[in-house]
Amino acid sequence: MEEIKKKFIIRDVYEIKWATKNFSDNMKRFYGPKLGNVLTKTSDCGTGPLLLIVISDPNPKFGKRRTSNGMELVNINLFDNKKLYRKLTGVGYAIHSSITDKETNDDLTMLLGKNVSDLSKNLPKNWDGKIKKLESDLIGQNEWKDMNQLFYVLNSTTNYVVLRNFEKLPENYQNYDHNDIDILTDDFLRIPYIANGGKSSFNKEFPPFVKVGGKSIKFDFGYPEDNYFDKKWAYDILNRRVFEHGLYIPSKEDYFYSLFYHAVFHQQKISDEYKNKLTKLSIELKLSKINSSIFDDIEESKKFIEKYMKNKGYLHTFSKKYRIFHNPVFRLVKVAILLWKTQGMNFLLTASKNKFKKFIKFS
Repeated sequence: MEEIKKKFIIRDVYEIKWATKNFSDNMKRFYGPKLGNVLTKTSDCGTGPLLLIVISDPNPKFGKRRTSNGMELVNINLFDNKKLYRKLTGVGYAIHSSITDKETNDDLTMLLGKNVSDLSKNLPKNWDGKIKKLESDLIGQNEWKDMNQLFYVLNSTTNYVVLRNFEKLPENYQNYDHNDIDILTDDFLRIPYIANGGKSSFNKEFPPFVKVGGKSIKFDFGYPEDNYFDKKWAYDILNRRVFEHGLYIPSKEDYFYSLFYHAVFHQQKISDEYKNKLTKLSIELKLSKINSSIFDDIEESKKFIEKYMKNKGYLHTFSKKYRIFHNPVFRLVKVAILLWKTQGMNFLLTASKNKFKKFIKFS
């Protein structure tokens, strides 16, 4: 604490105690896949209360440094001093420090249930010397209070978009009348940990349901590399996302064409509900070359969507050309290397086994 005071301003201090039964899952959710072996971490650092010190840097310096996530733009002062503080403890990883804006926002949201913007509103300019004691797991550990709370955390920690059927979310989720909530994200390793209490989607025990307000709701997490949509299109959807009513959704253009594509090529039929949505969106987008009758003709619908895709440079993921340029073997090798580095060989073998079982079942 004395060393920290020499270079930074201490704003507030918390002693946080997690429930013993949830300690490992809290660790997994907090660190995500980069944690590696949770048993090693708990053995080194123990399972007692953790001390959270919230600080400000009056003279920040930013530069590129190699981190567990690769080369990142970090606060050099925090990055360098973290090494010093770790030496003082004598235990290598007993000190954790957020070194980027995103990591700071992630950590505070998970630990205190408030992102940087909201926490700053009532954060004292200087610490009063009193340690606030909390007995609280990470937010949403056992279940989410409601859908607002879940999306508040996802908004602060992940890059995602709810692809469709979001009109009743988050307020009216109790009356949600679809089988699942479809989420597209580029944070394919961490988001399941955050949403579902430390259980990864690669783990055979991971249920496809998230408990929200006493109700189990199925979530379907999709990633650009899944080839559900053209990879370029998926990333464009994420980059063009808009924030409305407490969550991120596609832009109107992306919503129209992705929903149209989903109905025609994934479901191979356009339900009355989707016809109404597509008609309304086409009017809002002022698509003069389309009328409601096209939604009754699958072949004409395919031609319309494919013309749009050609103009945008998007391909069908089942096409030969797409498969050549997006070789699934290379993609799987890349994911396998990432899992091996972040999770270890045993995790990789388990994940591969479960994915293989799903593939056989699907086939």
